[in-house]
Amino acid sequence: MVRRVAKKVLETEGYREVQVSILFCSDPYIKRLNKEYREVDTSTDVLAFSMHEGRFPKVHPEILGDVVISLETASCQARRFRHSLDEEIALLVVHGILHLLGYDHLKKKDKELMRRKEKEILRVISRKVRK
Repeated sequence: MVRRVAKKVLETEGYREVQVSILFCSDPYIKRLNKEYREVDTSTDVLAFSMHEGRFPKVHPEILGDVVISLETASCQARRFRHSLDEEIALLVVHGILHLLGYDHLKKKDKELMRRKEKEILRVISRKVRK
């Protein structure tokens, strides 16, 4: 399921020959990453680490980066939002990959665009599942 979701995000955005790694982890692990790389001392649901930023952004253009998802937080959010863990993971995979592709949600208009993209991609994915 995760591979299918990732592939659909990339295809929808016009990327075919790229690589993304997805790591599932615990809350303590993602909290450490969040503190080290974002200086935020709390766990979170998903982090994205782009290979197209930093000192050498063009070393491997085919590698977009890494998406890290806390299964503990994903599970809690699935219960809170009353949907399955698979649905929550799909949303977090979409969200993380969109970050790797340059989408963000710091400004209101950017957040609205990112949310629209997420919904659009998730609709396409859910249609494929029902067929």
